[in-house]
Amino acid sequence: MTKKRTKAKKKKSGLFSLRYLLPAGFFLALSVFLLLGLNRNPNEIPSPLIGKAAPEFALPRLADAPASIGRRGLTPGNGNTSASPANAHADAASTGGESTKGDSGNLVSSQALRGQPYLLNVWASWCMPCLQEHPQMVALAQSHRIRIVGMNYKDQPADARRWLARNGNPYDEIIVDAQGRTAIDFGVYGVPETFLIDAEGRIRYKLTGALSLQTLQDQLLPAIAALENNGLPSGNTSPRPNPAP
Repeated sequence: MTKKRTKAKKKKSGLFSLRYLLPAGFFLALSVFLLLGLNRNPNEIPSPLIGKAAPEFALPRLADAPASIGRRGLTPGNGNTSASPANAHADAASTGGESTKGDSGNLVSSQALRGQPYLLNVWASWCMPCLQEHPQMVALAQSHRIRIVGMNYKDQPADARRWLARNGNPYDEIIVDAQGRTAIDFGVYGVPETFLIDAEGRIRYKLTGALSLQTLQDQLLPAIAALENNGLPSGNTSPRPNPAP
């Protein structure tokens, strides 16, 4: 009888210990996971598009946009701005009320932008982080280091024009993605997002979130310099953007 009681006590003691050890082990594993996470940027969103061809597009220009601060536009010899009839038809739904006047010549295609590197900046007038990064975009435009193409995302054309008139237009070209379909092709999570695209149309760098002065100096300008020297940027990404509505 004594042996049975001893075994019962040991069994009960073992279950009692296990009941406390399992939660302790779980919290220990969770603590290690969180500690490791402190060494990573929680806002960093990796992109699978780095080094790959940018999605093809043909989108209308923003009509009657204010004059650009550093406008250079398309360089002769880079191709025609016109899109093929098929692409023009496919993107007709993305005009957001912007008239193409029955002429595909009002469309800007990704093919036409090839020949020189350019920066594709996804922005909107309703986007507060876009306003935060705007001084950096203006400074970059004034430096004439690279063409800047603005993709106006899910915006009203009149609002976009007023925003540019108030804050300055740093873009050499402004294309309208009213439905956000082209942005989806680029894997855009929200706005702002910025892509550095080389002369052959490949994405070399992606910045998710607002472009800060430090990011401009430490990441984007070196990435542009690497392209100028036929090098390959690292393709790092940065802070989480403002989610789209």
